[in-house]
Amino acid sequence: MGTIHAEIELRNQADESLAGAGHLPPARVRVASVRALVDTGATSLVIPESLRRQLGLGTVAKKLAARADGTVLKCDLVGPIEVRFGGRVSIGTAIAMPDPAQVLLGALQMEDMDLLPDPGTQRLIVNPESPDRARVLAVGVRVFGGDPEGRHPENRPR
Repeated sequence: MGTIHAEIELRNQADESLAGAGHLPPARVRVASVRALVDTGATSLVIPESLRRQLGLGTVAKKLAARADGTVLKCDLVGPIEVRFGGRVSIGTAIAMPDPAQVLLGALQMEDMDLLPDPGTQRLIVNPESPDRARVLAVGVRVFGGDPEGRHPENRPR
């Protein structure tokens, strides 16, 4: 399979909230349209530091991020950032990597927007099983040490 790129829109979500509340003119919302590498092996959205500054995103935390070559960097987790593609929206955070870094659209955002890479057409697509709106997994199963009642090992009767 070759590489898949997609044109996505990134927005400063704090600006978007201020504009929605009437405290900022909509034209002042910081927005960037970018070409992103669709990377199912990346967990998070990755943006270069220069794009982070352009969007005015604040630091939420520090994270260790591993590059494909195995190099580990201490990077800023930034946000809130809004990602838009195919009429769908995901709001969250991004890893800001030192320039020059490529924008990577990671698995978290793709799952949140219910998007799929289509190897046949080399495009990112909206899930054909849910064409009208994103469908996300909201229920999961938690297993604690194999106890069928789901109790933590320290809380099991002896």
